[in-house]
Amino acid sequence: MLDEKDLRILAELERDCRQRTNQIAKITDIPITTVFNRIKKLYSSGHIKQFSAVLDPEKIGKPLLAFVFVTINRETGQEEGNSDQTIITRIASHQEVQEVHSVTGEWDLLLKIRTRDIGELEQFLSVKLRTPQLIGRALTFCAMVSHKETTSLLYNGVTR
Repeated sequence: MLDEKDLRILAELERDCRQRTNQIAKITDIPITTVFNRIKKLYSSGHIKQFSAVLDPEKIGKPLLAFVFVTINRETGQEEGNSDQTIITRIASHQEVQEVHSVTGEWDLLLKIRTRDIGELEQFLSVKLRTPQLIGRALTFCAMVSHKETTSLLYNGVTR
């Protein structure tokens, strides 16, 4: 169970995981030893999955954001001996795929895709996603403008 100190430490790490323990201690008014031990505990317990950089998609050449709803073609997939999980793993293995979610409703999956341009997206959809024929239907939406995109769960964006 997370307490208020854990949540304050996690929010600071989410804001900037490059901060030193003493900086977090100063900002949260929690002793440095406590901060250090709690970060270690939060990481080993799986509350913190990883420390990573958030890249700017435009600056690294992947400005096109698309969301794709897909249905799994269970007839073809089962003929080839593929389970749903095998198909999902295969889809997730592509560099263009940032996220794969099983969803409710008439679709099986929602994919978040990043590519250089519409041509690269079309190539991904027609060559990588649909071959072999493991996908039944696909419905693609391209984002025109992203008004909010975050990985934060706790940090509210208020600068100190």
